[in-house]
Amino acid sequence: MVTLGGVDVSARLTGEIRIEAGEGEARIASFVMRPAPGPLTLPDWTGAAVTIDIAQQDAAGNAIDARRLFTGVVDVPDLDLTERLVSFECTDQLQQVVRSLPKEWVDTNVGGYYSEAVSGESSDMLQYADARLASVPASLDLDPYQAARVTPWNIEDAPVLVLTEADIIFGSLRVELAGRANIRNEVETVLQYRFPRLRARVASVNFERTVNQYTSQGLDIPNRDMIEQALSSIPGWQLLGEINMVPVDPGSYESSGSGGTVYTVISATDAPQLALGFAARFSNRWVQWVTEEYRLTVAAQASIDALGLSRETSNGAVLDADFDDGTWLYEPGAEPVLTLPTVGDVSLDYGGAGRTDRAAAQNAVRTLVAQSRCQILAAHRDTSTSAMTTLHAGIDLNRRIEIDTAEVRARGKVVSVAHRMDIETGEHDTEFAIAISGFSAVGLQDDDPVEAPAAPVDPTPAPGAAAYGCRCDMYIGQVSGAPEFDEANMIGYSTNAKAGSEFDANAPAYPYALSVEAPEIEAAVRDPITLPRPANHAVAIPQDLLEITAL
Repeated sequence: MVTLGGVDVSARLTGEIRIEAGEGEARIASFVMRPAPGPLTLPDWTGAAVTIDIAQQDAAGNAIDARRLFTGVVDVPDLDLTERLVSFECTDQLQQVVRSLPKEWVDTNVGGYYSEAVSGESSDMLQYADARLASVPASLDLDPYQAARVTPWNIEDAPVLVLTEADIIFGSLRVELAGRANIRNEVETVLQYRFPRLRARVASVNFERTVNQYTSQGLDIPNRDMIEQALSSIPGWQLLGEINMVPVDPGSYESSGSGGTVYTVISATDAPQLALGFAARFSNRWVQWVTEEYRLTVAAQASIDALGLSRETSNGAVLDADFDDGTWLYEPGAEPVLTLPTVGDVSLDYGGAGRTDRAAAQNAVRTLVAQSRCQILAAHRDTSTSAMTTLHAGIDLNRRIEIDTAEVRARGKVVSVAHRMDIETGEHDTEFAIAISGFSAVGLQDDDPVEAPAAPVDPTPAPGAAAYGCRCDMYIGQVSGAPEFDEANMIGYSTNAKAGSEFDANAPAYPYALSVEAPEIEAAVRDPITLPRPANHAVAIPQDLLEITAL
């Protein structure tokens, strides 16, 4: 029975009724109708609902055991003016139905993996479902009632429809073997995950002399303004907290030498302005860009052993974390905030929240692995067996069929089906093809779960103690053997002797100055770095039955 726009038009049909369905494709139907006499408005039929059912008749001529073969709409009506016939091409609207599916249905029924980094951002549910299907060894299509369904390629647990020589139309049985050129048993792909490693280092400076070390040579004692200025102007480094000044006790101090005796008097007024030494901490922060390169190899080793290596290289994907270096580096309090140590290093791998974080990277890796598995599995099910039977409404894309004849024994999932009914001759048949998964040799196969490997380890060694200490030495002029003052290399506190055994008024005089040099950030933790992470995954190929006997 065929209905058009809700009206039974079976009595006006002529020629053939044909319904075709293919794995992952829209189901289509065609039929020819002789319209009733009168005006025709062809556009009214475009989009009209169509159903096609087949049923048996009981002794009284009533329809029993009705089976639906097609539900859809008219795509194109075509009028033959000479024969006064209208041909209808119909579709089950697979794409439109999938576009209207809830995301929860796709997530639950299709499953698999979805990563924007791998598949791009989906503009609608059809693209989203296709992206997930790329990682699932299954097909999405509509059943004869126009309901969406997902059918695994390997449906071992499903009931098997057995067809023997008595069921198969003579001469229709065919076996088409897959060509080796189309088989892929290894896929190489890569994910590059780029993110900022937010780093901070805390270094310290300690400078201190006793009052006698100063007064024994008549040295000037550093003043606190000098110290604060020097410690507040180290390029790239920020002073943390307060400077710990070593106080000076007021008093009179005597020192003697070749130049005579020198008396140093530190008054109660001057003492608070001076410091015998100081201690302070400084922080520096910077961004090191890290690329984790996951080099993924998915292989069916048993197939490689049997057929030889056939490798495909995929472009893979790139996942970049968005981060504003300038804001974090130069705006105090910008998130994320690092908890600084007393002295040492701290770092944070920052991927943002959600779309570019560590979980997103692991999901992208799993997506690439799952897609590579599907490519290999799909390449090993290109062998097919096809045949024709009398019309069999039970043969559909969600069925597993076993063919059992003297020449061929085969078992696999239906990948295409075509039902044909000829109104004039009464002929009716079903042509179908089943996919045969496997290869020429069968043995023990490894099959790894779809998992992301652990993140690569950064081999950069920890810096030594010198990386955390600032340079600040002491340089005394006008002493015997004193070299000329070298501002670039004499980093620290410089002053001149006025007394003591080594005093020499003719020796070079040094400026009264203080400078502090922070340690340089080593290139290994500053420059961009790439960390490779190879990973291998094994996939097992399902082995469907295929036996051919020469008679």
